[in-house]
Amino acid sequence: MIQRIQTLHLFIATVLLVAVNFFSMATFTLSPAGGQGMYRMSVFGVDAFGVEAYSGQQWACYLLPATSGLAALIALLAIFGYKNRVRQMQKCIYAILLVILFYMAYGLQVWFVYSSTSALFMPSITAQFPLIAVIFLFLAGRAIKRDEDLVRSTERLR
Repeated sequence: MIQRIQTLHLFIATVLLVAVNFFSMATFTLSPAGGQGMYRMSVFGVDAFGVEAYSGQQWACYLLPATSGLAALIALLAIFGYKNRVRQMQKCIYAILLVILFYMAYGLQVWFVYSSTSALFMPSITAQFPLIAVIFLFLAGRAIKRDEDLVRSTERLR
């Protein structure tokens, strides 16, 4: 039913997976050779849509918003699929797998920038949002399984 605890967990996971698309996830700081002239530092921002140098260059990566958006959509659909608890658990697992794919793409994107510039990498708290969403998806899956076990135990009593 819609008022169960797994609905709250799935809603929080959905909000976190959507929010990761709107904030910067990391910055790269590249100081000039010799460490002189701090005013000439190059700063790269990593967000869900790619890497953008504050000088105007941009490298696009649309796998991050696609995976986080699809995982958020699956979590949202799982909220309204409360009549079929087995399918609801499967949707939680699919969303977790998409978040793992998100982190693989994020790591690959960070690795490409770091290997080409060897700059100082500073992740932000926004990069942790999908990990927190995985925790909430796992908690929702556990609550759904508990409900399914309760329904099966009452069917055995009949």
